[in-house]
Amino acid sequence: MRLDDGEWRETHSRGFRPFTPASLSGWDDYPELNDLFPWGSLGITTNRGWVNSPSTSVLRHRWARLLAEEDPEVKAVLFKETEGRQLDQRVSCLPGHPHPDRTIIGERDTRPHLLRIALRSFDRQWLIADHRVMDRPRTSLWESLQPGQVFLNQQSSHVIHSGPALVATALLPDTHHFNGRGGRVHPVLHPDGSGNVPTGLLRHLAGVLGLEEVTVHDLAAYAVAVAGHSAFTEQFAEELLTPGVRLPLTRDPGLWREAVRLGREFLWAVTYGEAGAPPEEPASDRDGVGFPAGDPRQVRYTAPIGAAVPEKVEYDEESGTLRVGPGAFTGVPPEVWAYEVGGMNVVKKWFGYRKASPTSRRTSPLDDIHVTAWPSVWTEELIELLSVLRRLTDLAPAQQALTTKIVGSPVVTVAELTSAGVLPPQPGADRARRRVVLDFGRSDES
Repeated sequence: MRLDDGEWRETHSRGFRPFTPASLSGWDDYPELNDLFPWGSLGITTNRGWVNSPSTSVLRHRWARLLAEEDPEVKAVLFKETEGRQLDQRVSCLPGHPHPDRTIIGERDTRPHLLRIALRSFDRQWLIADHRVMDRPRTSLWESLQPGQVFLNQQSSHVIHSGPALVATALLPDTHHFNGRGGRVHPVLHPDGSGNVPTGLLRHLAGVLGLEEVTVHDLAAYAVAVAGHSAFTEQFAEELLTPGVRLPLTRDPGLWREAVRLGREFLWAVTYGEAGAPPEEPASDRDGVGFPAGDPRQVRYTAPIGAAVPEKVEYDEESGTLRVGPGAFTGVPPEVWAYEVGGMNVVKKWFGYRKASPTSRRTSPLDDIHVTAWPSVWTEELIELLSVLRRLTDLAPAQQALTTKIVGSPVVTVAELTSAGVLPPQPGADRARRRVVLDFGRSDES
C-alpha cells in the first residue's frame, strides 16, 4: 500500500460518520430508517431459552417441571437465575398479560400464559408471557401491541451479504429476530396508536407526491417494497458494510403507489396474513397465505413425515422436493429452499429449532424437555412457511425493477428533509409515546 496508489477514495465529509469511502451511489442522500421510524428497540430479551419453544405442550411441561421442583438449589438452576431475575423476585405485570401477585417460588398454577411471538424472521414460536421469567421484556413493545401494528426489523450491528435488508412481523419480535445476531426493531405505531415518524414527515411526502394523504402504513409498505429483497442488499453491498438501511424516497407518485401496493402484498405474506393486503386473486380461492388446490404454486405434502422427529432436511433441486426425514413436500422452487435473511437460511433454521435443542442454545436443564414426536401442526406450519417464501420470491423481480427505477429517478434527500425541519427527528422522538390515563380513568391520547 502506497500513498500514491490509485485505489484511495475520498471519505465522508459530513460531521461524525463511519470511516468508510463516500458512496458514489447516492446512498448518503437517502434518509436512514432510524430517522424515518425514530423509536426503535432491541426486541424482547428473556436471557433464558426454556421460556420459548415452537411447541405449546413443551412449554407447559417445562413450566410444570419447574414448579414441581422442591430443592431450592435445583430450582434456581432450572430457572436460570440472573441479576435481572431471581426466583423470589416480585415484578409488575406486562401490559395486557397479568400474572399472579406472587413470586415463582410461591407459584402453583401449572397453566402458564402463552403468547405467539416472532423468534426469528418467518419463524413463529411461543413464549411464556410472564414478566417474572424475562430479564428485559421491553415493556414499551408490549404496550404497543394493537390492531394495525407492524414491526420492521433491520440488521443494525452486523454486516449482511444476502437476502432482504428489511423484514417485518406483526408478532412481538425477539431481540435476535432478524437473523439470530441482534438487529433493531422499528414499530410502525407507538403505544398510543400514533405513527412512529418524525413530525411533518408524512405531510411533506404528501406534498412532494401531490397526494391528499400519506399514512404511516403507506410508508412502512413502501420501505419493505424497496428494501425487502435481495437485489437491494446486493446493489448496496458496499454501503451496507456499515450496518443500517437507508431508504430512497421517490418523488414520483406513480412509483410511490406501485411501491405501496407491492409493499402491502409483501407485508401480507411476511406476517402470515396479519397485516398488509392480499394479492388481487379471488378470496374464495385463497387458503390463508397458502395456495388453493390446482394452483401450480401449491406446496403438496406427498409423503408423511411420521411420528419420529426427523434428523435432517434435504432438497432435491431437479424435482423441487423438500425432504424432511421420510416426509416429502413437492412444488418447492430452488429460490424458496435457498431463501436467506442475512446469511441465515430460513427453512434450515426453522427446522433446526424443531429438532432436539442443541447444546449451544442450552440455558437450563429445562431446555432438554422437547417434543418426542413430530406434531402434525408443524407440518401445516411448514407448508405455510414454504408458501410465504414462494410469494416473496415471486414478488422479488417486481421489487427489483421498481427499486431500480426509484434509485434512477429524483428522490427526497436528507438535505431537503433537514431544510424542511423534518430531520433530525425532534427530541424525544426515539422514545415510545404512551397513553396517559387520567385519575378518573379516561384515556387521554393527546
